Amino acid sequence: MHNILNLLSNIARSFKHVCAGFTLLLLTLPDLTWAFSPYSNSELDELEKQFIQQINQSSSVIRTPLANQYINHLAKVLALHGQLPAPYFFIVKSNEINAFAGPGGYIGVNTQLILASDNESELAAVMAHEMSHVRQHHLYRMIEHEKQMQVPMLASMLASIALGVINPALGSGALMGSITGFAQDNINFVRSNEKEADRIGIDMLIKSGLDPRGMANFFKKMQQNSRYYYTANVPAILRSHPMDEDRIAEAENRSVNHVRSSYPDSLDYHLFKELIRNEVASDTNLLVQYYQKECTKHNTPLACEYGHVLAFQASNQYQQAKSHLAPLLQHDPNNLFFFFSMAKAEASSGDFTTAITRLRELQANHPENYAAAIEYGEILMASNKPEQAASVLLKASRQFKDDLTICEQLARAQADSHHKDYAYFTLAQCHLLQGEQRDAVNKLKIAKTLSKKDPMLSMRIQAKIDEIKDMSDK
Repeated sequence: MHNILNLLSNIARSFKHVCAGFTLLLLTLPDLTWAFSPYSNSELDELEKQFIQQINQSSSVIRTPLANQYINHLAKVLALHGQLPAPYFFIVKSNEINAFAGPGGYIGVNTQLILASDNESELAAVMAHEMSHVRQHHLYRMIEHEKQMQVPMLASMLASIALGVINPALGSGALMGSITGFAQDNINFVRSNEKEADRIGIDMLIKSGLDPRGMANFFKKMQQNSRYYYTANVPAILRSHPMDEDRIAEAENRSVNHVRSSYPDSLDYHLFKELIRNEVASDTNLLVQYYQKECTKHNTPLACEYGHVLAFQASNQYQQAKSHLAPLLQHDPNNLFFFFSMAKAEASSGDFTTAITRLRELQANHPENYAAAIEYGEILMASNKPEQAASVLLKASRQFKDDLTICEQLARAQADSHHKDYAYFTLAQCHLLQGEQRDAVNKLKIAKTLSKKDPMLSMRIQAKIDEIKDMSDK
């Protein structure tokens, strides 16, 4: 992997004169995509699979359940009104303000972009813009005449850009530079793609009840801020999404006739931002001090107090966290951000009974809630109840089959409950989600040795080994 990334970086540097910035976007939806893709259906499936596996391998991806649940709920709202399949958004820990859409509608949003947004409509605008690129198959249209890059290299290139390993502008230049005949008409085509994505994204915002001015406002803010720095420090989102005054004006004109009197943010948006702020903080003590000052002047005091709670918890001040959480829960007893934080504070201070009761009732009322299953499983594990945790997580794994967090948590619960044969079997599945076939086979062989008294499990393990070998032979 390291050698591949070095090669990709070298390619990117050699082509940096070709492209000031292009958005790399892919979608593997059926019917519409194949008409302009130079890749076969099976190659596109493999591209999506390998891209997701590399995203799963990365430690830069934030896997906090409630954060992922919020951003993907917002994506589903946009997708519903945009009449397209719901994409999957993942959050990348990065100081670059950028977003990136990869194969299969997998879209990465950087933490710094989330923190740079001032309201829910601005965040939704960037998401809708990326979803619009995906919907219109812009990259496939651009490369329809050639196939210069093999699937494994292309998957690595895309994953590296999504994770910020390669500068998005340089990586895009490398890919575009690999296409024969790249010229001014291609540059014009990319710029027209940006405007098309703006238009479709704004329509998505209007239909979703969000402020359509969010898109122009966010890009204008980025453009204005970049004027105070050297060109090299222009925000990545402007380098990878070519911007000009005409495009901003067009977006503003498209929005002006559809503006309502007010667009109140959801509380969850502000809570989500504070959750992200805590996730990226490197010094918890400084974070506590930040909230002590900020919460006296904050426009959203509930969100600021919630951020303060998270900072207390990160610095092991659980009683302080509980005292700050009590009024928040009294104000909104059904809010999951407050609810989960209280359960963690209770468990961390030794009150496992109250925490388990709290989460058991929530999970019973919302059995399909992704975050609830993970949080309940974590509390059960922390309270030394791995059998119960394994039962909860096994049900969740059947619903969220490709989720790495649930997979790894289930493997730990099975191991701690002395079902090591099942734990190794589950761990093999986790390796497969990360594209680690050799490690998966090794874990399956151990699982088979341990499963001699369980013929049914032994048969499942052998079937999985055979399946992996068949895949490797293709």
